[in-house]
Amino acid sequence: MNYHPQRIAIPAHAQKSGGIMLRYWLFLLAAIVSEIAGTTSLKAFDDIHSGRVGVVATSIFIALSYYLLSKAVLRIPLGIAYTCWEGVGLALVAVTSFFLFNEPMPPLKLIGIACVMFGLIWLHHVMRRSHD
Repeated sequence: MNYHPQRIAIPAHAQKSGGIMLRYWLFLLAAIVSEIAGTTSLKAFDDIHSGRVGVVATSIFIALSYYLLSKAVLRIPLGIAYTCWEGVGLALVAVTSFFLFNEPMPPLKLIGIACVMFGLIWLHHVMRRSHD
């Protein structure tokens, strides 16, 4: 006797809670990581084959990043998703460049990163209040 579980329809109000919503935030996180990998690939592979490897790696990672972002915006508002993707990506590329490529991290750069992070938090807060 074979057991075939039935698919259960999930009500719309339950789809935005718990683990189901977490999946879309994980898509966004993966999109951010792919963006960082793509952006740092440009510099990491700069000397190999006149930068061609970097361009290919960047193209693959950025395409993957956009694909994952498109999955994330199925449930996360576009304004939040895009701002997180760009803002967190920008901040983490700056930090990654500091550690991997010894790029400078002057105080004004740190203040700029802090402003971006504050802006993300503020936007998220404002958009959540507008949905309540």
